[in-house]
Amino acid sequence: MRTPDRIDYLHALARLVLFWEILWRTLLPVMCVIGLFGALALLELPALLPAGGHALLLAVFAMLSFAAIWLGYKAWRLPEESAALRRLERDSGLLHRPLRSLQDQLANSHDAGALALWRAHQDRLKNQLRGLRLGLPRPGLPKGDPWGLRALVFLLLAIGVFVAGAEASQRLRAAIMPDFGAGSGPAAELEAWLTPPDYTALPPVKLDPMSVEKLQVAQGSTFMARVFGGGATPRLSFDGAATPFQKIDARNFELSQSIESGQRLSIASAEQPLADWPLAVVVDQPPTVSADEDPKKTPRQAVRLSYQAADDYGLAAVWAELRLANAAAGEVHQLDMTVSPPGARKARESGYFDLTPHPWAGLTVVLHYLARDEKGQIGRSEPVRLQLPERQFKHPVARAIIEQRRDLSRQPERRFLVSLALFAISSGPETYGHDQTAYLSLWTAARRLQLSRDETPGKVMELLWQIALRIEDGGMSLAERDLRAAQDALMAALAEGADQAEIERLMGELQRAMEKYLQALAQQARKNDQAQGPHLPDPNARNIDAADLQKMMDRIRELSRLGAKDAAREMLRQMQEILENLEGQRATTQQQGNRAGEQAMRRLGELLQKQQNLMDKTYQQTPRRRRMPWEKGDQNQDGGAKRDSQGGPQGRGRNGPTTSGKRKAMGNLAGQQGNLRQQLGDVMRRLDQGIGNIPDAMSEVDRAMREAQQALRKAWGGQALSAQRQAIDGLANSFRELAEEMMKNAQEDGQGQMSGNKEDPAGRPFEGGGMDNSRVMVPNDSELARARHILDELRRRAGERARARLEQDYIDRLLERF
Repeated sequence: MRTPDRIDYLHALARLVLFWEILWRTLLPVMCVIGLFGALALLELPALLPAGGHALLLAVFAMLSFAAIWLGYKAWRLPEESAALRRLERDSGLLHRPLRSLQDQLANSHDAGALALWRAHQDRLKNQLRGLRLGLPRPGLPKGDPWGLRALVFLLLAIGVFVAGAEASQRLRAAIMPDFGAGSGPAAELEAWLTPPDYTALPPVKLDPMSVEKLQVAQGSTFMARVFGGGATPRLSFDGAATPFQKIDARNFELSQSIESGQRLSIASAEQPLADWPLAVVVDQPPTVSADEDPKKTPRQAVRLSYQAADDYGLAAVWAELRLANAAAGEVHQLDMTVSPPGARKARESGYFDLTPHPWAGLTVVLHYLARDEKGQIGRSEPVRLQLPERQFKHPVARAIIEQRRDLSRQPERRFLVSLALFAISSGPETYGHDQTAYLSLWTAARRLQLSRDETPGKVMELLWQIALRIEDGGMSLAERDLRAAQDALMAALAEGADQAEIERLMGELQRAMEKYLQALAQQARKNDQAQGPHLPDPNARNIDAADLQKMMDRIRELSRLGAKDAAREMLRQMQEILENLEGQRATTQQQGNRAGEQAMRRLGELLQKQQNLMDKTYQQTPRRRRMPWEKGDQNQDGGAKRDSQGGPQGRGRNGPTTSGKRKAMGNLAGQQGNLRQQLGDVMRRLDQGIGNIPDAMSEVDRAMREAQQALRKAWGGQALSAQRQAIDGLANSFRELAEEMMKNAQEDGQGQMSGNKEDPAGRPFEGGGMDNSRVMVPNDSELARARHILDELRRRAGERARARLEQDYIDRLLERF
């Protein structure tokens, strides 16, 4: 850029800098006044003043603003050209004002000598101006504000912006608009809560007046609001309908209103909006319930019912209703089921019910599961048809009593004839073993039917059922009934979260009922042995072991003491599964007929163990040229050029050479393998004679044993091991197939129209059973020990009163549930 052009550019820029400096000094007072007012407004200081004081504050700031503007106007002037030149000369450090000299004109331009001298002077000035520059703006604020008050104003403004946040615009509007209608004092302040209805079991929620998000409101919720200050009566607008607040005193107001429907809720005080919320009213849906599994009949003639239910807020109760099939209306029998934990949103539970005493026993009924939520709404499942189990009495006197009971239930008006029949039955005590209790009970039932004509026969029918059970099995069924009742009571207490004292009491009742049941079971077993004679023990039947049951009882008690109520319920459920699915000593003809299959299963188990032992011996005698696929030994056994135990090289022949001692040992193993094959053949013959069906896998086992025997005779250890592995797998498959076949036969013969029991006596599903029993994880011994250690440590620390009060309160709260 040429020097003249650069000088012109810097000259114009210098005038702009001077203009900005003058403007900044002129506007700074106005900006400080406005900034100070904005800081006070954002900090809500004007709202603390009465309306008159607020208006006076606005007037003062308005006057200060006008004064600052007037002073600025009086001091305002545009920068002159000479000032701009002088600014350039000072910033460039030039002496003797060369820019001003450059603007001079030659007086005598006709003199050639003077003209030449003038041009030389001009060139020297231009060379001097080559370093011309312009410095940064210097508004000179310290001269007008020596105390730096402008920094304090901007600091207060920054603090106000940070404190106000999203409310900045609302606070600024409130600062410039005094509320004369609200009287003196601070502006109106709103607090609002939303209390969900009881059926939701949800806590109250405090609402944010500044929020604009849509509120999810349960139908029937209660809206509560309080307005403090403001003076004017606030109003609630709910979908256009205005409702005034109730006055607490001269400056405070409150309102409560139920919300059933609506889309918007707003509150205003003296035309000033305090809150505005969009609403979405959520309608409570009825619960859903369905059968989790088809009803099942257990060996103890109980019905296992299981359901799954859900509700959006919580289940209050679940029960089952039974009606006679093909009956439009009539009596309904209700079975209450547990919901754990109480008020759960989802539940999946099961229960056992003894319906053999019911008059409908043996008939087809229609089952519905019903669920009720806390609001009272009821959901109903799809109908399920089932035939109720009916107890078959073998004792002739018990059958006669049950016949009279059936006549009484169907024709109550024939009670007198039934009473005569009962007198006749009681008159022959030798027919029921001279049982005095049975005699007195029969006589009492007959007299009650004759004397209490207005009495419904329900209690008499219950008495007759108990008499028949006593005569039939000597109290065995009554003990079962008491045991089941004790289990149900304890299950309900654990589900409802009863205190530990109540659970301990129920555990004691269950303990006594269990002991009574085991005693009755033992007596029944002795009677069966005397009546039927001795028979071979059933090794595969799940016998009741009092020690195992006691361990389960102790585990339930310990889990409940540690606060693991769900785990205690799961353990109790497992014990109930075991007891309900046990046949005990009440063997039926079908079970006795299945002894051949059960003995075969025992023999197969023994064969499996013997074959495994024989395989271990074969492995020890086999040279280690290579690892079998199932071996898990050291990888260093692989590879060639290794040596056997005799030190001979390996790598030639089928399994390498063997010594004469090895061959003799292999021959002995071949003899043992042949003996196992003969035992397998004996088991197959007994199965064919007993149940007429041999598992397919047994043929493969026989073939594998034959190949293993041949390989051992030739001292081919590798081939023998492979064949023995196949024999072991085949024995395991045969055992499983035989167990499934026997279970299938038992279900077909004993379950009738009920669904087959796909669980073993311990309540575990067979393969393909389709049932998940792992609902609750029961702690193992190590976890229980750790829990006991923690509990003991808490109790120890609770006794140390030297600890801080805060820690003591915390420990006491932890120990409350125990």
